[in-house]
Amino acid sequence: MRLGTVQFGTAQWAADVIQRNHLDVAHGFALQTVMLANTDAARVALLSGGADIVVSDWFFVASQRAEGTKLTFAPFSSALGGVLVRADSPIRSLADLSQRKLGVAGGPQDKSWLVVQAAGNAKNGIDLARVADVVYGAPPLLNAKLMQGELDAVLTFWTYAARLEAAGYRQVISVAECAKSLGLPDKLCLVGFVFHEDWANKNEAAIVGFLTAAAEAQAMLAGSVAEWQQVRPLMDAPDDALFNSLRQRFFEGIAFPPADVQEETATKLIDVLQRTGGARALGGLSKLPAGVFWQGPYG
Repeated sequence: MRLGTVQFGTAQWAADVIQRNHLDVAHGFALQTVMLANTDAARVALLSGGADIVVSDWFFVASQRAEGTKLTFAPFSSALGGVLVRADSPIRSLADLSQRKLGVAGGPQDKSWLVVQAAGNAKNGIDLARVADVVYGAPPLLNAKLMQGELDAVLTFWTYAARLEAAGYRQVISVAECAKSLGLPDKLCLVGFVFHEDWANKNEAAIVGFLTAAAEAQAMLAGSVAEWQQVRPLMDAPDDALFNSLRQRFFEGIAFPPADVQEETATKLIDVLQRTGGARALGGLSKLPAGVFWQGPYG
């Protein structure tokens, strides 16, 4: 089974635990990792047959299913990022981002950005995409630009938010808080394992074995300092402050909501985004297609 991973990504951490502890063998499959440059490369690899499983968000799965490609999604993490600023910044709320230079990790359709925009609209009646000077970019570049003073704030993924916090930067608001303000669960499992439904149906024992092994790997990380020391070289965390920040955020993100709960939450989120951002917010997606969330067993 080929799992597409990104260097220093959390899927790489889980894969390392699985392989070192032979959890794949115990559950009837052999795990092979395929190193990929970024999330876009992972999606291409999955669609082109270069990987069997990748980590992505269910928005991608929904858009693909709407176009006829039967991908499906199983939860991996509810860890989300946030909006970060310098410790001495006057920015204290989403409203304070007006007329400020805001870096956004990913692109205009990034899941966290959509949630934050919806929260700004609902809480403050502002369209952040219009009132802020928004710059899209890769997380490492945006972190660097914030540190250089070229940005006033960044909305970034949780692993990069942890790096900024460890360096003394302050989180204004988390994506989880934004979700909660919209009436959604603060533990949004937007990120998960994505694979082709037909492939999973033909290889049900293998996919159940993989999902079971991945859950066991997360449990081992949650309960073992020794496992973290083994994983540490894959984390790009040379100092203890960053190492501990990444550990804590990873632990807080562990969640496995069942498919029916995920569907209910996703339907609510799509409704919120449609009301606050219109069709633009969802790239033309009007409703949640059937089958987005893996209906099979987890072992």
